[in-house]
Amino acid sequence: MDTLERIQDISLRLDQLESTGEWLARALVHTDSSGSQAGSMIMALAEDIRDRMMVLVNELEKQVQVVESDYDESLH
Repeated sequence: MDTLERIQDISLRLDQLESTGEWLARALVHTDSSGSQAGSMIMALAEDIRDRMMVLVNELEKQVQVVESDYDESLH
């Protein structure tokens, strides 16, 4: 499994986690407020992890571009 496939796998798992959190929040909203809040927290955490992962990916892409640019300049 290459890096892109691993990132996609993580993203899929976060989607599943977020979906489960949403289901919990909706299913328990009228019967168990603590459970509903836990579902909402799961959704928020999944979104936060996804956002942080995207920031890391973007930073890595920029670093790769800088290294490639420096390498290209050294060849000329």
